[in-house]
Amino acid sequence: MSSAGVVPAAGASAARDRQMPRAFRALWSPIWIAFVAYQWWVEIEQWLLAAVPDDVPTVHAQVAATLGAAGHIAGSAIEALFYFGWWRARGIRLSLVRLFEWLVSISVLDLMASGLTRVAEAHPGWLASTLEVFVGLGAVRGDAAGPGSGFRASFGGVGLLCVARLVATAAIQRPRSRRGSWAGSPTGGWSISRAG
Repeated sequence: MSSAGVVPAAGASAARDRQMPRAFRALWSPIWIAFVAYQWWVEIEQWLLAAVPDDVPTVHAQVAATLGAAGHIAGSAIEALFYFGWWRARGIRLSLVRLFEWLVSISVLDLMASGLTRVAEAHPGWLASTLEVFVGLGAVRGDAAGPGSGFRASFGGVGLLCVARLVATAAIQRPRSRRGSWAGSPTGGWSISRAG
């Protein structure tokens, strides 16, 4: 570090490596992000094809699925930008690109939840009841059975996969928190507010 407080580029990169490692090697990251985007496209297309009438051309579902997949990737970029700004405002440097890579990777948990929800809806009974633990009570049950509709609307999508996503998002930011607690991170604060 110079007397003016400027960190050389190589030193800044090494410091970011210690704080937040890459999810993948730099060469593999674009391939991984494209693969996850494709998986979102497949998942959204399956949901749309099951929901639209048979007389609607499938090209409409494919275009909508493309926009939805692009939206998921853009959502991860916006989320990464939010966390980047949050920590920058507190004087802590993060790598925006690495944070984006991790958030895209963590979104695979949402893909798993979506796929398991489809499986649970196709196989009511003990399998659906078991999968509710992973995908959330409201994600599987569309009827009035179980807890009230207000409870399902508030916490229905909170299953083990949702909790794992929150914990993973907070964990990748945890070393950056000077307080040493998740409550100091935006993810931790959001989690606490949702649980109350």
